[in-house]
Amino acid sequence: MIIQNEPMRKLISVLIQCSIIAVCCSSHAAVLLDRVVAVVNDDVITWSELRKNIELDAGEQLKGLEGEAREKKISELEKVFLEGLIDLKLQLQQARMNGFDVRDSELDSAVADIKRKYNLTDNDLAKTLEKEGLTMEEYRTQMQEQILLAKIVNYEIRDKILVKDKEIQEYYSANEKEYGTEKKVRIRQLLFAANRDDAGQKTETEAMAEEAIKRIDKGEDFAKVTDMFVEENKASGGDLGYVSFGGLLKEIQDAIAPLQEGEVSRPFWSSAGLHIVKLEDTVPALEAEGVRNRIKETLFQKAFRSKYEDWLKTLREKASIEMNL
Repeated sequence: MIIQNEPMRKLISVLIQCSIIAVCCSSHAAVLLDRVVAVVNDDVITWSELRKNIELDAGEQLKGLEGEAREKKISELEKVFLEGLIDLKLQLQQARMNGFDVRDSELDSAVADIKRKYNLTDNDLAKTLEKEGLTMEEYRTQMQEQILLAKIVNYEIRDKILVKDKEIQEYYSANEKEYGTEKKVRIRQLLFAANRDDAGQKTETEAMAEEAIKRIDKGEDFAKVTDMFVEENKASGGDLGYVSFGGLLKEIQDAIAPLQEGEVSRPFWSSAGLHIVKLEDTVPALEAEGVRNRIKETLFQKAFRSKYEDWLKTLREKASIEMNL
């Protein structure tokens, strides 16, 4: 978008003309003065600012490149990085228009957090910044901008996004296989380890199981009945804790499938012996393994990206932007 304000247009024109004047630094060489590469409303972006931004953020892409190869790569990245700087300027302008600022105490706290996180002294931080081509003042300015940016983005976007339970459920239903999780169940088990192919064991074991069921049906506590009949279950009252439904024996799955929480199965056989199980609790797959939170974050990020892009588009449409790469 071209600047509409005529006095501003003339001023920018003068700035651009001045910026391309070469001054001699010796009888045989000249250097080009820093030049304006973009004007965003009342803010100017210079070539040196753009180049430093590229060198800081595209370090991996520039690694190992020297001379013409390095300059060629920087030239290829100019447009993308300039667009990013324009977006940054627009957001910072919007933040200031909305009355946001960054107190010195906030900035000091942010720098202290960085030093604490990476176990850096003041001297360590200064040396690290020097390696990156930054002064402490430049670093604090960048930190200030990032804090200001976070404030306006939270205000304009994040705080206005609400992911509803219905959206989470619908997303899960449409993408259930992607999460590969099953419901979890908490069960108690009274297991009589016996061989049903042995007629004597089978008869004796089934008789004990029937006695146990009678006690449970009369209201006796399942855990106490378990302790009464099976020695090895005394410590836990037969509590197996929360387990994946799909990881249970097929016979146990079939026995508890029709049960409601708190109900007890009839005795049934498996290769392990004769079982009686009580369903204590069921955790739906959506609630297991943090699935709900992961889906909520997925939906939040999707909404955030969409709203953020729309917001930036609106800022650009309302702005006066002139590029001079």
